[in-house]
Amino acid sequence: MTETKPQKNSDNKISERIYFPELDGLRFFAFILVFIHHNTLFANIPYLSVLKINGWIGVDLFFVLSAYLFTYLLIAESKKTNTINFRKFYIRRIFRIWPIYFLLVALSIFATLIVFHGKLSNDIMIRILGLFTFSDNILSSIYGYNKMSFSGHLWTIGYEEQFYIFIPFIIYTLVRASFKMRLISLLLLVVIFNAIRFYLIYQNVPYPAIYVLPFTHFESIILGIVVGFGGLDFCLKKINPLILAGTGILVFTLIEFLPARNVITYWQILTYLLVGISTTLILYATLKSSYLKRKLSNKIFVFLGKRSYGLYIYHRLAIVIVTFTLKRLHVIPLNSLTMFIFSLIITILISIVSYQLIEIPFLVLKRKYEVITSRPI
Repeated sequence: MTETKPQKNSDNKISERIYFPELDGLRFFAFILVFIHHNTLFANIPYLSVLKINGWIGVDLFFVLSAYLFTYLLIAESKKTNTINFRKFYIRRIFRIWPIYFLLVALSIFATLIVFHGKLSNDIMIRILGLFTFSDNILSSIYGYNKMSFSGHLWTIGYEEQFYIFIPFIIYTLVRASFKMRLISLLLLVVIFNAIRFYLIYQNVPYPAIYVLPFTHFESIILGIVVGFGGLDFCLKKINPLILAGTGILVFTLIEFLPARNVITYWQILTYLLVGISTTLILYATLKSSYLKRKLSNKIFVFLGKRSYGLYIYHRLAIVIVTFTLKRLHVIPLNSLTMFIFSLIITILISIVSYQLIEIPFLVLKRKYEVITSRPI
């Protein structure tokens, strides 16, 4: 459930902590979906292969969670101070995102230098520039996924950083607008973004252009903002949240019957819409169901969910480490099951160490720029 325990801040004033531990639990499962997607364990198992093929929906689950939480917290800040402090928002994001992101980028560059014997091509240099400027998703839309060592998934961080640029301005504007104007503004965005996506599909742009750009893969972000404003309450609040969760899972399975996302077709418009609906229903159900709150607030899930950013950042590095090690030791058979288990264990261990040694010091600094007290460290 939402934690609103009063506590004293640095000015000795009583403040309310806004924290949803169940969403940390949900974050962990978002990571697990992505982790399954990047492994081969379930690829040939009937009924479970859908998790391998479409586990990329975990990325959208992260997107809808981020959009909802930022919207909810920024609305709370606006109510408390009658404004939104943009500078503090961006500083908080820097302290949360940049430290281990740039650590992995540095490790990726080092590993790539080893692979190419100290020589980097112009193509690699361009991708390094993209990683440092959080524009790797844009480069991926042109050149394909980043082939540098264990950094191909970092396009999502660029995607979110681009979202972070605009979210405080969007919320600042919408919170001051009437309900009618909010509705018109969001619908207008959906129409414009769909028109852009329709045009790119018409031009048969290569994969993954549509997938990696915020204005062509936007449903989870926009629906997360809608949930943050309470915009779904009028039509969903009377429906049993467990039914909504089940519907969200069912909608996810329907994606299996549509063309894969790397097939450029107008069906992609429906695919991304279904993904947005699925992730949004699961988020909404989690917020409204006492049963889901209790289950997802399990201490282990919350512990791992707090470290989900590290889990996501490091998981491809862990896969490389395990593959390299098992191939040379010849002690344990190198198969899908051992790869999955050992990669997950190594990912968790790296993330725990990283959280303790690297992330916590920056999270302590981040607290100094909080207007609304949120998740505890």
